[in-house]
Amino acid sequence: MTTATSPAIAASPARATAGDELPQLMSDVFHDLSQPLSTLTCLLEVNLLLSRPAKQVRHDLKIALNQVHFIVRLFRDLRELVDAGNVSEDRRRLALTDCLREAVADVLPMAKLAKVTLLVCESETPASGCMVNFQASRLRQALLHLLEFALGSAATGAQVTITASEDGEAARLTVAVSPLAILPVATLEAGESGPKNGTSASGVGSAEQKQRELKRRLSLAIARRIFEAAGATLHARNSEERSWIEVRVPLASHEN
Repeated sequence: MTTATSPAIAASPARATAGDELPQLMSDVFHDLSQPLSTLTCLLEVNLLLSRPAKQVRHDLKIALNQVHFIVRLFRDLRELVDAGNVSEDRRRLALTDCLREAVADVLPMAKLAKVTLLVCESETPASGCMVNFQASRLRQALLHLLEFALGSAATGAQVTITASEDGEAARLTVAVSPLAILPVATLEAGESGPKNGTSASGVGSAEQKQRELKRRLSLAIARRIFEAAGATLHARNSEERSWIEVRVPLASHEN
């Protein structure tokens, strides 16, 4: 992993919260759930009612299995999203930078598969390691979902720049993605601008793309709810070619 200095941020992040986005996200989740359920139902009904060649049956079963896998993942993410808002009492002092390195190492195979470069910047981080009060498993969960969101947003050959530093009374974690993959305009937070490449939400296409986009949004929502439940903040902003997220977690030495 390469180290470098933190890039300058030209614009202020959008001030959405988990509560702002959750109702719309849940509505979209249940709306999009109808498509794989309908596909699964139709395939099963057709293969029960009609005599079909074995090759066609195998083809239909493969599609059905993919839809089942998506439904299972979706319900798993929904459970994580609900649990993410629970306040944990089992917190202890943790070095945010150490947890970040572990999370980056975990998603590195996924990044290599997607041909995305992960650049970790810690030159501004003091020897203290950005000590925060957090439940270890929850911090790991939040960081993994944040990185999965970044990878899901990145175009092939993109760079994800991750910076950890202390800023006043907070540990400051930023994740910048450039360039972005083509994303549906309808999924951006209120007040943000999306990629102006002539691609509308209706033109982005297939059910598989919509499922990937839903997974991306759920990852960010889970990370946001975990951080906010721990007294942290998460702000996100998109521009034409770049997505930027800032997380601020109160330093352990400054907490009551």
